[in-house]
Parts: sequence; C-alpha cells; structure tokens
Amino acid sequence: MYVRKDDIELIFERDRFQVRRRKVHPIDPDIYSFFKATEHFMDVFNCGFEMIYLEMKPQITNDQLIMMIDWLNGMKTEIRKVYIEPAPILMLEIFMNRFQRNIESLEVEDDNLNCEYINSNCLNFEIKNSFSSYSVWFNLDFLFSLDCEQIAMYKSNLTAEDLNVFLRNWQEGKTNQKLKQIEILTVGERDMKKVLKDCGGELMDPRTTKLKFGEPDIWIHGGIHIRGNDGRLAVIDNYQFSTGNEKVSEEQVRKYLSARDSEDWLESWFHICFF
Repeated sequence: MYVRKDDIELIFERDRFQVRRRKVHPIDPDIYSFFKATEHFMDVFNCGFEMIYLEMKPQITNDQLIMMIDWLNGMKTEIRKVYIEPAPILMLEIFMNRFQRNIESLEVEDDNLNCEYINSNCLNFEIKNSFSSYSVWFNLDFLFSLDCEQIAMYKSNLTAEDLNVFLRNWQEGKTNQKLKQIEILTVGERDMKKVLKDCGGELMDPRTTKLKFGEPDIWIHGGIHIRGNDGRLAVIDNYQFSTGNEKVSEEQVRKYLSARDSEDWLESWFHICFF
C-alpha cells in the first residue's frame, strides 16, 4: 500500500516500511496491527494516501479484504487513486460493492480472459476523473454507472450491440454525460454497421475535416461524427487519425477510403472524443 508525503513514496508491508515494492509476504491474520502502524505513520508525517495498491492474491482472504475496505471507508484522510492487480472475480466484486470512498481514479488489471462479468452495476462511490480496466469483467451496465471524464476499457467483451446502445444512450443524454474521452479495445472485431445503427453516424473525409482536441493540441482528421440531441459532438477516431501534425497523411486517407468502400467494415479499437 502506497503512502505519499511530498516527493517521498513509501510502501507499507505488514510490520515494515520500504521504499520500493518487493516480494509480497503472507498477510498476518491479525491485520489490526497493520492498520494501527499505517495510521501512526500518517499521523507522524501528516500525509494521506496518494494511491491504494491492492494485490488481491491468495495471500489475502475475503474476510481480510472486507476488514481492509471497512478500515479505508472509515478513515478521514483523502484517497486519490486505487490500483487493483490482479483480482479474483469474487474479491473484485467485494471491493466494488463495499468500497464507499470517492476517488479520482480507479485502475483494474487482470490477465484472466474468462468472459464472466462482475456482479456490480451500481457503484457506492464516485470516480471523478478516470477509470481504466485491463479486464474482460466489466459489462455495459457497469459502463453506464460511470460518470467520470475518461474511461479506458482494454480486453473488453462488449459486443457491437453493446457499443451501439452506449452511443445511443449518450446521444439521448441518458448516460456518461461528463465523458471527454473513452477508449475501448474489444476482444475480437466488431461489425461497424451494427455499432452505428440508428446513430446517424457519418464517416468524414480526413482530407476535408479536422478537429483539434485536448492539450497539447491533437488533430483528429476525419473520423465518424455522431451528433448528440443536445448539440454536442462525438467523434470516433477508429483509424488513429489523431496526430500532432495538422496535415493529413496518405495512410489516413487510405484507411478512410478502405472503410468507405468496405462491405464488411470491422473494427476492434474505438477511441471516442467528445466535444
């Protein structure tokens, strides 16, 4: 678990502090000593949690995880970021359903390709800035529950129909209205005709259409434009048209023409910017 004071980053591991992460030892069944030692450290240095790093391996039991979450919920200090790696699905469900502290960002990483989804569609805490997942365990309902500015879902099992519902819900102002940017990398390619069904999406020519996004300036040449009912614009930058160069490349034009003329337009990477 990280504890930060100014530019000093320490990691507390059972009954010892260390400057960098090393081999994780089994957690003592009596984890209250861990809580007390951490609280003492934070009182002495008058610091909060820069990041909570949870490595949910067999060294920790479900009961110990519940005790740790309840302890974190009861602390007065600010918690900015939470990073979870790796996490058995049951432990991840316990955390998502029991944790109650508003945070700036949450990142979940797991190598399991099991298509089972976690049973957690309504968060008890707010993610203010960003959510990032390297896991297949998050479904469309979970995506709808997020109200942060940036979302990245890699190794996603969302279907073409799921992506279509996501776009139409945003378009109608029902969900994810704070979003500025989302990246979704699906496990396998998706049929773009199904993704864009009834969205009024228009594939733009990168030679004649460009938009500036973010800081520093990134130019999006072309892309798929979808207009929301409130007048906002979503641009799907599937062909990696984003570039720091205002000039469109030959490769970008080639990809645009290929998509325009394709009968079977398939994609697996969806980078969407909201204006």
